[in-house]
Amino acid sequence: MVTIKAKKIDERIAENYTKIKIGGIAEIIHRDNVIRCINKFTRYFMSSIVVVIANTYISCTGSYYDTWLYPIGHGVTARIGTNTTTPTTPNMSDLVNKVDVAPDSITKRLIKEPDYTLYIAEFIFIWNAGTLPDIYEGATAEGDIDGRVGEFGVYLNLDPDDWVNGTLNPVRIAHNGHFSSVVNDTTIRLASRIASADDAFDAFEFYGSIDPLTFKWRFQVAIV
Repeated sequence: MVTIKAKKIDERIAENYTKIKIGGIAEIIHRDNVIRCINKFTRYFMSSIVVVIANTYISCTGSYYDTWLYPIGHGVTARIGTNTTTPTTPNMSDLVNKVDVAPDSITKRLIKEPDYTLYIAEFIFIWNAGTLPDIYEGATAEGDIDGRVGEFGVYLNLDPDDWVNGTLNPVRIAHNGHFSSVVNDTTIRLASRIASADDAFDAFEFYGSIDPLTFKWRFQVAIV
């Protein structure tokens, strides 16, 4: 016979593990500077979270098409930008003034707290010295950019949000070839933006020809 300890259950209920808080934290590291800042999410990240939760998975392979389910982190990448005046809005699909140079390395980590109340997906993006251009006020040299680093973007494999409200049994897939019943076509989209215009950090000049740049982004899910 199994005895249910009612008091123990009541204690667990009293701990009120009924809300999940989602957040993002970023770190920008250049030279001896370590800047910690928050980020703002975009519409595509929000829609993808909803679709993944409600997803109906279909997988099939044929002579004319292949379909598969990609995780959100598939193809993750990051970019920097030079805009310092435009605040982030949910409908942004890209950085305002993007410097379209990919990181040299991307590392993913999973982190969790011992009490099971906090889970983190961490992405570390590193541009080696010589990868990014020099970015400074009044730049005139060939290849240099006039301005300051004022925005960072994280790009994930995300869904569009052009589905009709009330979509029944959504299917989250990526595909090649021909597949007529696709509900959500995933691709690399802007998930979050960290911007000086949002007071996330102070825009700074950066000499990519001689300095590396490290950008850490953490997606956190916490029970509160």
